[in-house]
Amino acid sequence: MKKNLLTKITGCIVCTSMLMGLAACGSQPQPSETAEDAESSAAPEAETTTDTEDTETAVVEANNETGEGVTLTIGVWADDESKRLEKAFEGVEEDLGIHIEFLKYPSDSDFWDNIPAQIAAGTAPDIISCTNEHYLQYIDQGLFEPLTDYVNSGVINLDGTWAKAMDAWKIDDVVYGIPYALNPGVFIVNNNMWEEFGLGDAYPTTWDEVLDICKKVKEEHDMAAWCLNIQEYHLTNIALSFGGGWDFGKNIGAKENADAIQFMIDAYKEGYIVTPTELGLGGDMDVMIQQSALFSTGGAWYQGGFAAEAPDIELKYLPIPKGGSGNGGGTCHSAALVALKNSQHPEEVAEAISYVAEGNKLYEAVVDVTEVIPANETYFDYYKEKVPALTELVGYLDNTTPFSYPTQSKKFADSLINMMQETMFDEGSSMTGQDIVTQLASEYGAQ
Repeated sequence: MKKNLLTKITGCIVCTSMLMGLAACGSQPQPSETAEDAESSAAPEAETTTDTEDTETAVVEANNETGEGVTLTIGVWADDESKRLEKAFEGVEEDLGIHIEFLKYPSDSDFWDNIPAQIAAGTAPDIISCTNEHYLQYIDQGLFEPLTDYVNSGVINLDGTWAKAMDAWKIDDVVYGIPYALNPGVFIVNNNMWEEFGLGDAYPTTWDEVLDICKKVKEEHDMAAWCLNIQEYHLTNIALSFGGGWDFGKNIGAKENADAIQFMIDAYKEGYIVTPTELGLGGDMDVMIQQSALFSTGGAWYQGGFAAEAPDIELKYLPIPKGGSGNGGGTCHSAALVALKNSQHPEEVAEAISYVAEGNKLYEAVVDVTEVIPANETYFDYYKEKVPALTELVGYLDNTTPFSYPTQSKKFADSLINMMQETMFDEGSSMTGQDIVTQLASEYGAQ
């Protein structure tokens, strides 16, 4: 699709309150707060990408009645997301007669703030790209259109789609998204520092081994080796590696989760952990770039960040270490194409999603634009060829687990973060890992 014009659009709509508070710098994934209490506010500026030469002014809502065939609107907010989806949908108008326009929001929080009211008004985008982090609350609110019938009838073909990615988008046997990109959680080591510190050839495979390295670095270099960004993404990776996890609210109070959280609390109090907050930095990658820590949990986005900011630093991407009786492994982001409720053209939405899911442009753009693993296994080798530095991440996928946050995921995340910060930063706090998960389970646990 040829992009010739960006048309600015503004407008006022009713939106839901939601504050993005995530774990990340750069393009790292970021969690948001709740979107349950509606209140009025002004909608921010957005942009639509079209293939017309004419300049026009429109409100932020999508207008899919052009009088010239079917027009579908795709809601996006990140530049990289725009690029890979624009590439993916090239040719759809010529082949299917479906015109595509991109409605761009300034940020993901602006997007989610506006979407519920737009769906109610029938002015939301037809299609969005969404990850499997905080999606359950939107599914619970009925904002996503089920795609099960289109999958079962063969309108949308899932041949080659990695099974675990598909599982992340199937809730109670209902399909809510068609996955196209994967990003496993990993344990990232600054290999320059590792070699400078003379830490040997064996990298840690358990959290106990990580702790041994932390002790050595603390004693010999008087620094905290482990950067822990106190955000739900990182905390969930570690909980999963201990054999825990949230299981959509059914497993919050598990001993494995309590053990993982207590492990982090104890390591911090021993001086083995540094946080971005203490250094006045935005996220864990910032800490790692300035070499204020030896290792951190993270993802493939580190590769692009370091290439831009610290190209001389060599990174090692390792599996999340094992903790307690767990088998290691962490989270897996699964980005998917999602049909929003109240589209005026549901059949064409399914056809358009099928068009890109069955073609090669989407999966190649996932690799070429963002260096992320395609969700279609047929393209795993293409990823390995194009991104050799991250080849090993494909092998880590089988040991990953979806985030599986409870329905009130953003409130849950905020509570988890707040209690962890209070426990770690307040020297007088006596709260334990078990106290934290018990309280979280009482507030957000599912029956």
